[in-house]
Amino acid sequence: MSVNDRSLTTSASMNMQGFGNSSAGSNQSDEQVEPASTLSIFSLDMKKHEDIKQMLDSNKENLKLDAMRRVIGMIAKGKDAGDLFPAVVKNVVSKNMEIKKLVYVYLMRYAEEQQDLALLSIATFQRGLKDPNQLIRASALRVLSSIRVPTIVSIMMLAIRESANDMSPYVRKTAANAIAKLYALDPELKDELIVIITKLLADKTIVRIEEKKMIGI
Repeated sequence: MSVNDRSLTTSASMNMQGFGNSSAGSNQSDEQVEPASTLSIFSLDMKKHEDIKQMLDSNKENLKLDAMRRVIGMIAKGKDAGDLFPAVVKNVVSKNMEIKKLVYVYLMRYAEEQQDLALLSIATFQRGLKDPNQLIRASALRVLSSIRVPTIVSIMMLAIRESANDMSPYVRKTAANAIAKLYALDPELKDELIVIITKLLADKTIVRIEEKKMIGI
């Protein structure tokens, strides 16, 4: 090998080593930046949730309503808002009907996942079954039937029995849908539930509601 060849070989080898070191340095840099970036995003998300919690704890109804709209918007986008359950459920007693409706929309989504916390508000949901607004009565029954804990079977049974005789066909339809959940929780209630579902199946108003739903009216 000539002197020039050896020189070229040595130069190429040094360049390759330099490239390798540069690449390794770049990888190390990327590895250092990525966790910081992830932490930053996580911190921002946590901060947003803290803002919402503060709004939900506010005495101002406009702030609570705005917070609930943001929470429902998060859910609609597929984002998890489960950590907001304690802050949201407190507002189920709100006198503002818009806030209350949005709270029940949230509870229908998360009551089954947050059963322990939902159990603490059982009395509130029971009062919701007596609300003048049919949507609140139906929503309260849906939330109750989502709390699949044996200790509230008797409460659920009473709620379904009363809702099956509700003036609103919408509430009666909700009672029919809740029967399967209660049966799954306590099959021994089969005979009582059959009596209720038989009556509801004969309710032509409920049948018409389902027919309209099926044809998109």
